[in-house]
Order: sequence, then C-alpha cells, then structure tokens
Amino acid sequence: MSRNQSRNPFLQNLETGLKKAGVTPNHSIVCAVSGGIDSTALLLGLHQLPHLYKSLSAAHYNHRARGEESEADEQFVSTLCAEHQIPLTIGRAKNQSANLTENAARRDRYDFLASVIDLLNADSIVVAHTINDQAETILLRITRGTGLRGASGMKPVRTFNTPSGKTASIVRPLLQTTREQAEEYLASIKVTARHDSSNDDWTRYARNRIRHRVTPELQSLNPQAITAIARFGEIVQSNSDLIDLLANDLLLTTSTASTNAFLRTPISASHPAVAAEALTRIYRASAHPESQLDQTHIDQLLQLIATGKSATYHLPGNITFWTNHQHLGMINLQSEVDDPVPYPDCLASPIHLPIPGEVSLGTSYTITSEISPLPDDYRRANDGEAWLSRDIAQNQHLTIRNRQSADRFNPLGMDQNVDLSKFLINTKIAAPWRDRIPIIVEPANDRIVWLPGIRIAEWAKVSPTDRTALHLSFRHDPKAEANAS
Repeated sequence: MSRNQSRNPFLQNLETGLKKAGVTPNHSIVCAVSGGIDSTALLLGLHQLPHLYKSLSAAHYNHRARGEESEADEQFVSTLCAEHQIPLTIGRAKNQSANLTENAARRDRYDFLASVIDLLNADSIVVAHTINDQAETILLRITRGTGLRGASGMKPVRTFNTPSGKTASIVRPLLQTTREQAEEYLASIKVTARHDSSNDDWTRYARNRIRHRVTPELQSLNPQAITAIARFGEIVQSNSDLIDLLANDLLLTTSTASTNAFLRTPISASHPAVAAEALTRIYRASAHPESQLDQTHIDQLLQLIATGKSATYHLPGNITFWTNHQHLGMINLQSEVDDPVPYPDCLASPIHLPIPGEVSLGTSYTITSEISPLPDDYRRANDGEAWLSRDIAQNQHLTIRNRQSADRFNPLGMDQNVDLSKFLINTKIAAPWRDRIPIIVEPANDRIVWLPGIRIAEWAKVSPTDRTALHLSFRHDPKAEANAS
C-alpha cells in the first residue's frame, strides 16, 4: 500500500474495524458485494490490505428483482473481480420478482452467503454496513418499539451456524466509517460503483424512508446526527452488556436439575431489566431461532412471576411458560423435555413398601426403606430422606398412595392434625405437585408418616433415646429409566 493510500481514512477505518472484529491473518474471508458504493469500496479496500487475512473471495447474490438493472449489477461485480483476480461466487434467485420484501431479500441473501462459507470452508462473511446504516437501523428499531438490545444497533461481529453446522461469523468492519468516506475512497482510485434505483423509492421501503426523509431532518437540527445516533447505540450496547452479565449470573445461580426450569424468587426479585433478559434467554433456549418475544410478552411474564401463584402463559413458537411459588420455566410443546414437577405421575393404586425394601414409583422414581443406626446429623437430612421412629416398622411394611380429600396431617413441630390440602397450600406447594406427591402412610390406621420433600409427621419422629431408626429415601434417577429403555 502506498504512503497516500495508507493515510486514507477509509482504509484506516477498515483495518481498525477488521481487527476489532477479530479477523486475523489466518482467516479466510468472503466479501458480500452488491455492486453499490459501500460494498464495492469494501471489496477493493480489503484487496489493498492482504496482510490482514489469509484469503479473500467475493460473493454476489442476484435477487432478479430489478430486471436488466439486476443483471447489470451482476456483470459489474464479475468484471470487477476478474480485473483484480478475486475469486467470485454468484447466486441467483430461482424466480424473477418485482415485489420482493426487505425481509425476504435479506433472508435469501444470507442463506446464500452461509452456503458460500460451506462451499469455500471460509471463516467469515464481511459486509459493508457503514455508520449511516447503523444510525438508520437504530432509528428503525426504536420506531418499532425495540428494547435495549435492538437499540444498540448492529454488532461488529456476530456468529451463526451454516447449513453444514460450521460456526462462522458476520463481520461489519465499517461501522465507524461514513458513506461519504466510502465514496471518497472510490473516487481516489477512480472506480464508479453501481447505483441501486430501489434505494431511491422511499414510498415502498421503510429504511429508505428513514434515509431520505427522517435523517435529513435530524441533520438539519444537528449536522453530526448520524454520529450521535451511532454513539447512542454504543452507549446502549455497553448497558446491554452489563445486563447480559447480570442475567447470566442470575441463571447460573437459579438453575435446577430440570431442563429449562429455574428458581422463581431470585428472578422475580431482580431488577426488571435483568429479569427480562433472563426470561428472554430461557425462551430462546426452547424456541425456534426465528421466534421472538415483544415487550407485551415480557411485561406479562414479569407480572406472573411477581405473584408467586401457579400459572401458565402461551408464547410465540409453541412455547408454554409456567410458574409456581418455587419455580418457573418454559416448555416447547413440540419437544421432549424434563418434567419440572419433582414427583412421579399419579399412582394407579396404592403401593406396598416392605421394610426393608425398595419399590419403583414409575418415571425413574424409587423409595427405599431400611433400619439403620441413627446418625448424629440426622436432623440435617436432605429433602429426599426421612429418619423416623423404629416403632413404625412393626408391621414390616408401609403404604404409598396419593392424597385423598379427607386427609389430615400432623406436621413436625405441631401438636394437632390439620387439613392436608390447606397445609400444602400454606406451605406454598405448587398446585401441579399436590396430587402427585407419593404420601407414605401407616397401613394400620392410614396415618400420614411422611410427605417426601416436604415434612415428616410429628408423631413419627425419633425419640432422644433412639439409637436406630427407620430410614426412608426418595430418589429420582432419570439415567436409570433411559438405560432401561
């Protein structure tokens, strides 16, 4: 590169942008070229900076939406690449259409570019979005009611998966470069790019309306409006990054053994912005990549988790959100997921539990019983264990059943029986759990001995003089069921 070229603001910004996006001399890059000013300047600028990458190729997609003009764009790119000995891959739409929407065009173009990455085994697609495009994107998203993430604009680099499953990236090295700088660069090397007439039609495309009508008005108020809007996006991105970190920590500390199920209280107690990001991430883990939540959905989810009551809410993409006093989560109704309820399905009939012995409750749940020496720390047993008076083992078996409408329970720490249903409600046991709890009862008089995961009965506790006790264990082992199948 000559001395004058090295001082060119466009090339300096391009080199800085490539390094910021993580492009290194061992990267193979594909430049997306439409034939317009920005992408033509990008391609030729990359060609002048060969020390920054391993190999450079170009890719052009002909949407066939503008008849002869589209064909002329393709010919221009072909000639340009041939003159500079840059390998070129061309894609063409199957059908010619003058009614192509912005979203459909973008989807077709990026599908083609992803296929080129696979074809060439490249690392990155480099696209020519400038600071002007960034400002237009931010304004357009704000107009449509975006949140922080959308208002931050386009990122310098974004990863994606190609059709073959390869992880590649979209690189935007010109986000600090103006459209005028691209024009000046092409003028300095005496290259005239193509002009897309559809960019002049502000009545049809929303982005053109922003470009031709909104931006000029803003620049009349502040000549540096484009730069100011882009700087706003950077500030928002910084705030968004902080929320991302906080949401990540929140999900790590509230995750449970069940797929896509989390502790409710810490999330509901978080700042609404952090909670909203956490809920959005939970949604993305279940939903199709193209499915999205809007602010109305987020507001409803925040309200539901704040109440602490059991509820469900249907979301786009066939996703069902559920919450109760203790947990929340999302389920893709088209996918197999772990059951968030920590109990087996309702029992078909009471089950006989021998002492000692083990029984299966179905869906990988078991209960075991044995007479064991009483450990010193038995009071700190986990929720899946119960240490009970050995006297309960006199009949050498217990019965396991689900709750009944007339059930009464004498909870540990109380001197009287209470209505079981009211006890479960007051203890904040989620409604979907209550009928599935495998209740352990004494067979002689049907008195409740233990509610696994909740509490033992006061009358069934060990006495201070006991040296041995009845030890019950309630276990869930999904791997055992998977191996059995």
